[in-house]
Amino acid sequence: MTIERSIQSAVIKETGQIIQSDIYFENKQECYAIRTEYNRDNITFLCLSCEKKLGLYKSIKQNFYLKHLPNSDYCELKEETLSIKEQEIYSHILTAKESPRHIFLKNRIGELLKLSKDVSNVKIDDYFIFNNQGEKRKPDVYCKYLNKEIVFEIQLSNLSQRYILGRHDFYKEKGIYLIWVLDNFDVEGRTTTELDIKHLSQHQNYFRFKDSVNDFQLNCKFKQTHLNTQNQFYDEWNEVNITLNKLQFDENYKEVYFYNFLKSKVEKLAIQKRNELKIQEQNKKRKAQKEQERIIYKIHDFLEGIASEKEKYLSDYSRLDKQLSSFSDDELDLLNNRLKINDKERLFFWLKNGKDSDYEFFKFILSSPYINVDINKEDKYSNNIFWYLLKNESIYSKERFLKLFFKSSLKFEEKDEVLIKNHYNFYDDQERIILICQLANYTPNWLISELFEFKSQRVLCVIESCFKNKIIGFKFKGWLALFNYIIHHYPEYWDYIERALKSSDMLDKLKVIDKKGTFQNKLKEHYNNQTEYNRDFNHLFQHLYPELCY
Repeated sequence: MTIERSIQSAVIKETGQIIQSDIYFENKQECYAIRTEYNRDNITFLCLSCEKKLGLYKSIKQNFYLKHLPNSDYCELKEETLSIKEQEIYSHILTAKESPRHIFLKNRIGELLKLSKDVSNVKIDDYFIFNNQGEKRKPDVYCKYLNKEIVFEIQLSNLSQRYILGRHDFYKEKGIYLIWVLDNFDVEGRTTTELDIKHLSQHQNYFRFKDSVNDFQLNCKFKQTHLNTQNQFYDEWNEVNITLNKLQFDENYKEVYFYNFLKSKVEKLAIQKRNELKIQEQNKKRKAQKEQERIIYKIHDFLEGIASEKEKYLSDYSRLDKQLSSFSDDELDLLNNRLKINDKERLFFWLKNGKDSDYEFFKFILSSPYINVDINKEDKYSNNIFWYLLKNESIYSKERFLKLFFKSSLKFEEKDEVLIKNHYNFYDDQERIILICQLANYTPNWLISELFEFKSQRVLCVIESCFKNKIIGFKFKGWLALFNYIIHHYPEYWDYIERALKSSDMLDKLKVIDKKGTFQNKLKEHYNNQTEYNRDFNHLFQHLYPELCY
C-alpha cells in the first residue's frame, strides 16, 4: 500500500485521543502491541471526518497505517479523493476541530441558539447532511431559524480552497445557508484562506461569534462603498454586533448578510452615474459660459476694430472682412445680435450722419454675407434708404452709393422717383437716374457695376428712347442730333444701339429726316472704320434685351 491511501489523523474511540499516524506508529515494536489490542477490539480507530471505524494495516515494508475499511461509505478523507498535500491540510483542519477552543465555540454557539427566539432543531457536531450523490457533511452546528436551515462552520486554522468550496457548494446545493464563524479572520488580510473566503462572499459580510455575552450575537464586519467629493468609489470596513433577527438571506446565492453590499454597490453606481451626468452638465455649462465669454470679448474687439477703422480718413476693412469670414455660426449670431442693424435702424442712423468718406464702411457692412441687413427696410415714417441718402448733403457721390445699394438688392419703388426729381436739378439727369434705378430692379447683382458705368447709362438711355419714341436722358431736341452725337462719341456701342433702331423702326425714320445725309455719312464712315465693339456691355445687354440678341 502507498502512503497516499493512508489516513493521517484519527481519534481513538476508547480514550478520545487524537493521533497522528506517522508519529503513533513510529516505534515498530509498539506497533505490534497496538495491532494486538486492535485485533482484540480493545482499541478502535475512528475517522475524524466520517467517524467510521478505520482499519489497521501493515505494508510489505512492515510499516503500519490506517485506512477506511473496504466498501465503507463516502468520506472526504478516502484515499481516492485527496493528494498527499490535501490530506495533510484536511488532517490539520480536522485536528483543529477537536481543539479546546473549537469545542468551546461550537458548544457555546449551540447552547445560545437553543435559547434564541424562532430557532429550533439545534444540532451540535452530531448531525450529518447527505446529498443525492451520497456525499455527506457534518457541520459544527446546525439549526433551523424560522423557515431557513443554517449551518455554522468554525474556522480556527488555515483552510484549503478545496475544503471551503466543498462546504460552500454542498450546502448551497442543499439550499442551506452557511455561516463561517471566523474566529481569527482579518478582513484586510492576504492569507490564502482569507482571500478564498472573501472571493466566495458576494456581500462582503464576515462574522465572528461573540462568546462573551449571554445571548446569541455575531460580530459582523462588512464593507461599505462610498463616493468621495470627486465622485470616485472607495470602500470602508465597518463592524456591528447583531442578533439573528438582524440577518438578511440572499435566496440566489444562499448567503447570509447584514449589510447588502451588492444593492449598495448598484445604488452607488446609479448615484455615481447621476453625479457624473451632473458633473458633465456643469462642465458643459462652464465650458459654454467660457465660450460665450470668449465670443463676447472677440465681438467686442471686432466692433472696436470697425469703429477705429471708420474714424480713419482712408479706411481699409480688408483685415476685418477676412477676420469675419472665419467667424463660427455662434460668433456670427452674437455679432448680429449686438449690431441689431434692422431692429435699431442703424443703417438709417449711419446714412443720416455719414459722409462721402464713409463709403468703404457702408461697402463693408452691405457687401458682407455674414452681417444681417435688410436694405429695403423702412422707418416708422415709411422713409427708406433712398430718402436718407438723398437727404444727406454731406454725401456727394450719391450714384456711387446707389450702385452699392443696388448690389445689396435694393428695390426701386415709384415713390422713389419723386425723391430723385426733387433732388436732381436737371430733367435729363432725373430721367437717366430714374431709368437706371428701374432697370436695376431687373439686373442681377453681378451686373450692377456695369449698369452704373456712365457710358452704359447713356447707351441704355438711347436704347430706351428708341422703344419709347422719346428722347430720355439727353438735352437734344431732335433725333438726328442725338444719333449724330452717339455714333460719333459711342462708336464701340453702335452695334447694340443699331439693333434697337432696327427693332423700333427708328433707323428708317432717321433716313427720312436726314435730308443732308449727315447721319448716313457718319454711319458709312463708322462701318469703314470697322470699330471694335465693347464686349463688356454685352452681358448686360443680353440680360436686359434678350429679344435683340441674335
